[in-house]
Amino acid sequence: MEHKYLVSFNTHRSLCALKVNEILILENTSSRTGTESSGYNISAFLENGSNTIKLLMGRKSFDKNTEKFHPESWCEVTIKKIASHDEQGEVISNIKLTVDDNGNVITKNSINSNERFDYANMSTKKGEKNLFAAQKTFSVNSLPNWMWTKAQPVTENDLPAIKAFYQEISNAFAHRDLDKVWKMSQPAWEEWAIADNSSAKIFFDSMDFEEDINDKSVIKEPDWKIYKLVSYKNGRLFRLEKGAFGFSPIIFHNKENGEDTTYGPYLSIINGKIVISR
Repeated sequence: MEHKYLVSFNTHRSLCALKVNEILILENTSSRTGTESSGYNISAFLENGSNTIKLLMGRKSFDKNTEKFHPESWCEVTIKKIASHDEQGEVISNIKLTVDDNGNVITKNSINSNERFDYANMSTKKGEKNLFAAQKTFSVNSLPNWMWTKAQPVTENDLPAIKAFYQEISNAFAHRDLDKVWKMSQPAWEEWAIADNSSAKIFFDSMDFEEDINDKSVIKEPDWKIYKLVSYKNGRLFRLEKGAFGFSPIIFHNKENGEDTTYGPYLSIINGKIVISR
């Protein structure tokens, strides 16, 4: 692929989260200090035309005994369009949240002077309580027409088929049938590979599914009633999710330490059939 869209995510003494097209991409909740730098290739979650980026900011636990944010707290995200021959790239969008003298979160002037915020205020959305949210819309081009961009929008009427699809994936893992998992997910890995100029098998192997289905692990039956259908980009991407972090009903339970891990692919309806698309 000639161009990639890469995001840099930098935080200091804050709880921060980044959403692209409402999909949670990066967060620093596991950071003890709230200071972190990371990056991600978001190309596969974008489509040609309009997309959204949202930065969320909250207080870390060691600052929650006050009603105001610490003056040194900040979160920043920058999206760049990078060509293979140009490592510097072009800044497509930027959001930086800082704290004013009164301990309130404010938006800092953008790198791109012509950018405008869709909104910037304390979020009232479920799962974003006590977080300040700032969102911008940005445009991209030169991307392939990913399969999810041509998908049929999902509805609640599709829930029985969606649950059956999740069950099919879980059964494949339960039978340690990674060949079937590969076949079910291969189109998604192939598009990931295009986005990163890599190979589909490298992406699949990086999931380390063999470790998830070893002798110490079993597939845990989900409590379906606690999962909700959550859709993105007008229903063309979707999955069943639990909680603010979107935990999946595909659950690997480690019998030795009692810990659960999950596999949470994004799904789409292509030609009337549910498929793994991300």
